[in-house]
Amino acid sequence: MKLNQYKAFALIFVLSSIGTFTQAADITVKKVTGPLPTSPLAAVWQQAPATDVAVAPQQMTTPKLAKASISKITAKALTDGKSITWRVSWADPAPDFNVDVGRFSDAVAIELPLTKFAAPMMGHRGGGKVQIIYWRGLWQKDIDEGFQDVQNVHPNYLNNLYWFANDNKRPYHVPESFQNPVSQQWFIAHQAGNPMATFSRSEPAQELIAEGWGTLTNQPESATTAKGVWKDGSWAVIFTRPLNTNDPNDYQFSQGEKGQIAFAVWQGGDGNRGARKHWSFWTAYQMP
Repeated sequence: MKLNQYKAFALIFVLSSIGTFTQAADITVKKVTGPLPTSPLAAVWQQAPATDVAVAPQQMTTPKLAKASISKITAKALTDGKSITWRVSWADPAPDFNVDVGRFSDAVAIELPLTKFAAPMMGHRGGGKVQIIYWRGLWQKDIDEGFQDVQNVHPNYLNNLYWFANDNKRPYHVPESFQNPVSQQWFIAHQAGNPMATFSRSEPAQELIAEGWGTLTNQPESATTAKGVWKDGSWAVIFTRPLNTNDPNDYQFSQGEKGQIAFAVWQGGDGNRGARKHWSFWTAYQMP
């Protein structure tokens, strides 16, 4: 996409959100000595400058988010010269990390441009490529407390009759009761390799790439670790990854550079899911 086409995208984005966006200050990445924090509540985060970034409801493509429930996120970043950790926090009166009919998970994502002039709305077709690192409260709970099955969401109402289970220990548990190949063939999405249907997850975050709406693609290998904590009416989530990797689909950080980052947030309790989200424009960051 040529520069003037990118500017047209950016203009549409801004005009659709008039009165919502203000230019955020640059995010200053603070260099620290010693190990980077593994918790978003670690005391070392007090050393990092905080930058408020405005977010608005996604109303450029369907399905749209009709009403905003938050207006900003707060971003911080730390580096030890080898890796970088981003911290994103936002107000949320209650955590949402169970999925059911009419129930959705809280989530947050950071976006980094892989090509120059990529549009902030998930990139654009014709060469506007971005990397997106996505965290879900549901995945965090799976890791913290164990994989959530139907009986975890509805402990007092369950009747499962799975003739293809490999044991007779009712209620059947996923994945323990479905370990043999005959049993697993009935889990179609899992057998197809759908990353959303995995039974075990080592991290609550997923790396993806995109070149516009409808192109979001999972990266099989991920260099990111993540951790989210809800406390006192707000979420705080950190994303940690090396400054540089060997993956051509990973964004590469450089010391002393001025780069760009964007954010997206889903409030599960307000029905946010998929394209129904809050998102931001590009915000500049400065590496030490």
